[in-house]
Amino acid sequence: MKFLAVATAVVSTLLLATSNVEAHVTANPSVGVSGAYFQTNFRVPHGCDGNATDLVIVEIPKDVTSVKPRATYPWNTTINMVPLAVPIVTPTGTVNTTVGSITWSNGNLADSMYEDFGLQFKLPQMIGPLYWSVYQHCINGAWNNWTNVPDASGKTAGFPAAVINISNTTTTAPGTSSPSTGGDSKSAAIVSQIFGLGQVALVGAGALMLAML
Repeated sequence: MKFLAVATAVVSTLLLATSNVEAHVTANPSVGVSGAYFQTNFRVPHGCDGNATDLVIVEIPKDVTSVKPRATYPWNTTINMVPLAVPIVTPTGTVNTTVGSITWSNGNLADSMYEDFGLQFKLPQMIGPLYWSVYQHCINGAWNNWTNVPDASGKTAGFPAAVINISNTTTTAPGTSSPSTGGDSKSAAIVSQIFGLGQVALVGAGALMLAML
């Protein structure tokens, strides 16, 4: 019975860890190279107190450029432009606006399911965490505003913003690519490997529990 209790605790811990990892909106992948093109998915893992999600807004941080969203069926995708503080003069003309946010609307994502909302863009020239505000609206009228950043002690209260950690490494980070290349497929492979390891651990713990009966 003691062995059974231990095995059960192992399985419960693994399941709890998986749940905690997906408890808030995250960028997947979340590591990029300064100044590089990058592809990632903002994952909405649940609804609002059991209610389905019908709208998601991702706000584009300052100095992130060349933003292009991935169409996510059957959601409507809207690119929201904002004025540039300082217009950019190019050989083909003057650019006065930039992408301020992307909205996916008219969806119906059940609380028991998750969805990935994809973006391709160019990262700014910087080192460190780049925080992304994500706004989630549900069919009951509630909002989950994923906008909080860590305080001086490193703790984040409430709904944490999604984050992409940027470095100057020359090693290609997951999701880093040239425009319109296969970054998504690389990311999917990495995610698949991670979840595969989790499944192996769960199966192994289950087998251990059965063997001890």
